[in-house]
Amino acid sequence: MPAKASPTNGKVITITREQARKMFDRQARREFKMTGDEFIRRWEAGEFGDPDDPYRRELWDLVWQIPYARKRVPPSRARQDRA
Repeated sequence: MPAKASPTNGKVITITREQARKMFDRQARREFKMTGDEFIRRWEAGEFGDPDDPYRRELWDLVWQIPYARKRVPPSRARQDRA
């Protein structure tokens, strides 16, 4: 079966941080029945079991987006970026 064409027709689109947060929140609500902020809190608390489980695609689909979904850059990361 041929792949469906994306709405962008292969062009790269840029989204704002706020748009990224909204997308992340929608996906967290759809896949895990919780807000994006709650997902981040629980991920950082280690509440999702084995983080290396490759069969948890819905988990990793959100995890890689966490840096884009944060309200702010964590202080330790901000210091690294300035160095």
